[in-house]
Amino acid sequence: METKSENINLKALVVKYLRYWPFLVISVMIAVVLAHFNTKMTEPLYKVDAKFMVRDEQRSSMVLDLTGMGSQAGRSMGPNVINETFVLRSRPLAYETLLSLDFDVEYYEVGTFVNKEVYKRTPIIAEVDWTKPQVTGGDIMVRWANDKEFTIEFLDEEYKYVVPDEEDSEIMEQPILKENTFNFGEWVELPFSRFKVDKVGFESEGEMILRFKDVASLVGRFTGEDLQVTQVDEMASVVDIALITNHPKKGKDYLNRLMEKFLEQELEQKNRIAGNTVAFIDSQISGVADSLSRVESQMGQYRSANRTYDMTQEGGALFGQLSELEQNVARERFKRDYYKRLETYLVREEYDEIVVPSGAGIEDPILNSLIENLITLQTEKSRLLATQTEASPAVREVTRKIRDLNSSLKEVLRNVDNNAEMLIRDLDARIAKIEGSFSRLPETEQNLLKMKREFTLNEGIYNFLLQRRAEAAISKASNTASSKIIEMAVPNNIAIAPKPMQNYLVGVLLGLLFPIALITVKDFFNNKINDIRELEKQLHLPVMARIGNNKRNTNLVVLKESREPVTEAFRSLRSNITYAFSKDKQMTIMLTSSISGEGKTFCAMNLASVYSLSGKKTILVGCDLRKPKIFADFGLNNKRGLSTYLSEQANKVEDVIQPTKFKNLDILTAGPIPPNPSELISDDRFSDMVNDLKTKYDVVILDTPPIGLASETLELLKLVDLTFYVLRYNYSQKVFIEHANALKARKNIKNFYAIFNGISEKEMQYGGYGYGYYAEPEKPGLFKRVFGGMRKNAAI
Repeated sequence: METKSENINLKALVVKYLRYWPFLVISVMIAVVLAHFNTKMTEPLYKVDAKFMVRDEQRSSMVLDLTGMGSQAGRSMGPNVINETFVLRSRPLAYETLLSLDFDVEYYEVGTFVNKEVYKRTPIIAEVDWTKPQVTGGDIMVRWANDKEFTIEFLDEEYKYVVPDEEDSEIMEQPILKENTFNFGEWVELPFSRFKVDKVGFESEGEMILRFKDVASLVGRFTGEDLQVTQVDEMASVVDIALITNHPKKGKDYLNRLMEKFLEQELEQKNRIAGNTVAFIDSQISGVADSLSRVESQMGQYRSANRTYDMTQEGGALFGQLSELEQNVARERFKRDYYKRLETYLVREEYDEIVVPSGAGIEDPILNSLIENLITLQTEKSRLLATQTEASPAVREVTRKIRDLNSSLKEVLRNVDNNAEMLIRDLDARIAKIEGSFSRLPETEQNLLKMKREFTLNEGIYNFLLQRRAEAAISKASNTASSKIIEMAVPNNIAIAPKPMQNYLVGVLLGLLFPIALITVKDFFNNKINDIRELEKQLHLPVMARIGNNKRNTNLVVLKESREPVTEAFRSLRSNITYAFSKDKQMTIMLTSSISGEGKTFCAMNLASVYSLSGKKTILVGCDLRKPKIFADFGLNNKRGLSTYLSEQANKVEDVIQPTKFKNLDILTAGPIPPNPSELISDDRFSDMVNDLKTKYDVVILDTPPIGLASETLELLKLVDLTFYVLRYNYSQKVFIEHANALKARKNIKNFYAIFNGISEKEMQYGGYGYGYYAEPEKPGLFKRVFGGMRKNAAI
């Protein structure tokens, strides 16, 4: 039973809204048209994507953990991949990418609904001088009618005024030009702009819209929500780079160049280390080469002058020992020079200039490991700063690790420098001891040996440095970026927005929801009864009849319009009364309502009429002594009536009853308005009169005052067999339903029924209460009514 009730309620709800179907249809049509224009006027968006594998190097386990970073082996590199995705979306990388692309001028063709961007294949090319102030962000119309000159026009009301080397821009109103014709290929010199336009197409005439875009605005556009970088899989370092753009080919060029710039920067960071090593060795080589050349020249001159070209066996042995010791001393002094320079970099925190010890020939595992970790941390910090600030937690954590590693390196440098100093002192002592044996050699050989020692020392150092420089150069030449492009961007010509079908569907839904919402709000605040099913559901009285709205100029519809639906409704009411009560029984019927205007008198007159037409001798009594109405519709006078009889101005009731021109129908009008209508109706003379009329008429119908306004109406309930409570469609208030229910509950009225009067034709149709056979006469069309009336007036 609950399911059935829900289905009935849903059906009633649908029927309620279907009454307004013209409104719904018009609203949907308007919404669909708006959706169509919105689709046409929205610039299409395309999605371009590429696949890119970012650097995912795992740090090797450290020989000595002095910084607390620990071994990274076997640990997921998810955070590193995330950092690289931030770099791909960073403003510095976008800035470098845009500088290498010609995106500073956009070209548009004039369209019906929206201007269409043209990329590369344009009939004209504009070049902007960004070293001068420029207007950006608005449309500039360029028109030409020949191959020599063109005109420009600023179309927008506001533009952005950009000044070089200034971060903030100003808003400038639409420029007005006194002279707007310029030559192709020549600079257009304006106080607020400088650019030139070259014609490259074959079109002799045409027009094109230009938009100047400064790099700052482009960077914001290409690093915003339109650029999305997502990791393809948690176990992989491959990311998907997607760009939402108005032009797919333009988006393709940007993504491909963005990935290339990323690889260039990564390779540049790797090459910086090798470059620092080469620069450091070059600075050492320059001094050694000069010394080597000088000593070689001196030694040659000495040999020629003294004709001494070789050493004795004893001198050769001493030379070999001294050369080896001096080579070792030179290497240790080279190391100390490197240590001092490295310490200077650490104090100044110039980590970008650091040379890796292994590149300088220093094979200290602890020192090499610490330097590599320092360079790695500094690179990570640089990447983080591309998208974050110094105050961010990630940057602060890396800075802390760098600071701790800096302190550890300084301690290690002090130790290795002290060791090198001790070794140099030991070697110097051994050299001094061997040099004591020189006194036994001839003076000429001693001098030649000294020069050869110096030459051999410089030559050894020079060869050592050359070898290290070659190794560093080879390392730099063989460096490759760890990241790589997996899949280049390809233009996708299928627009992702706007979606026409989706827009139309949304339009239909909004077109339905808007009127439904209005109808719902209207019904919520409406306190009038305008729903038959709602009335039947809330009213505790059976609804005996549903009377349609009377569209005729007479209230005597039953007597004068036999084929009207309203007439058929009163016939149905008479039939329902006959089924409920005995056909031959005399009937006394009372009609009342809550307030005046609900159609109580109209129903009383037509109910009396329908009974008289059926052959019943009927009398209609106007009991509303305050507002007499009945007499006018029947063409009677109201000089004498019920008030006359009740006030004993007439001895017999027959003296005030008036026959009508309709068979079997008499009228007892209300008569002149008395000063005490309530007392007259409550008097026994009225009840005796009703009982007397029952003996003379088959049907007695009492048209009583509204029960909510006149207290005497309640006194009449005990005199009648049947009581009708009249409610009017879209006029009676919903609170009247509660009044009727309360009246039935308190007075325990028997044979108490309701009549729903004045129902609109639409409500009758949707409620299923129309009468197909007794249809309204066909109305003339608009053409016939207009021109028929004109002919009639002309004839008159």
